[in-house]
Amino acid sequence: MLVAMEFWDREQAANDNRFLPQRHRTLPIEQSITPIANYPTKLRIFQTNASRYWQVRCYLRGKTYTQSLKTTNKQAAISQAKHFFHIKTAELYGEHIAVREESIPLFKDIVPATLAQQQARVDRDDLTPLSLSIFRSRLHNYILPFFGSMALEKINYQHLTDFVALLTKKGQSTTSIQQNLVATRKVFNYAHGLNLIRSLPKFPNITIKQHPRGSFTVAEYLSLVRKARRLIGTRIPSNFTVSSRRGENNLDQYAVVCQDMSWMI
Repeated sequence: MLVAMEFWDREQAANDNRFLPQRHRTLPIEQSITPIANYPTKLRIFQTNASRYWQVRCYLRGKTYTQSLKTTNKQAAISQAKHFFHIKTAELYGEHIAVREESIPLFKDIVPATLAQQQARVDRDDLTPLSLSIFRSRLHNYILPFFGSMALEKINYQHLTDFVALLTKKGQSTTSIQQNLVATRKVFNYAHGLNLIRSLPKFPNITIKQHPRGSFTVAEYLSLVRKARRLIGTRIPSNFTVSSRRGENNLDQYAVVCQDMSWMI
């Protein structure tokens, strides 16, 4: 009798999974769910059993938006998810500022509308897409983590000086620090234009250290051209292609040197 009961228990345990409700194939695979660093936690990429492509999901204005990223590469999916977030944010918010109940907008409240304004400049050919991409990168990598949760009208010279000190500690050059301050000022200028702040804070002065690049002599140029001509048809070294895999202008790992190189020189 005991042997029969033990056999029944084993059979029942073995068949449990057969009768449990199955997860739908379109639901995210839990182990694949990945938040995007330096972006809102509501923006995530994930995979499902229904497609080999990565998906992106983001909750904005009371609604969840999901889209296939048409790539199986995780790094490419992360890059496309960021693009999806900025496009969707611009569509939903446009140049509208979501002012909080206490009527004190935070720095991060102004960023979506500022990006939408800059995107409009790109659409008018007043700004290049690359410039917008760099501006967006500076905002999300450095500026938002520091100023994001601060009330816009409370940010003063001391906060900006502390920001400069942080960038200096991270090893940024004076040129990079100045460019981050310019990007920060754009957000303030936009808020000031909408009368959300009475005046702009004073920004620290940064002395740019110039590092002029040396030039080639005529003989050196001739040597370069001859070398480029000798390398025509030679495959570009793999260490160059590997370091240039990211971005739109990435180098093909099977690319070869062509005559264009000598003409360019």
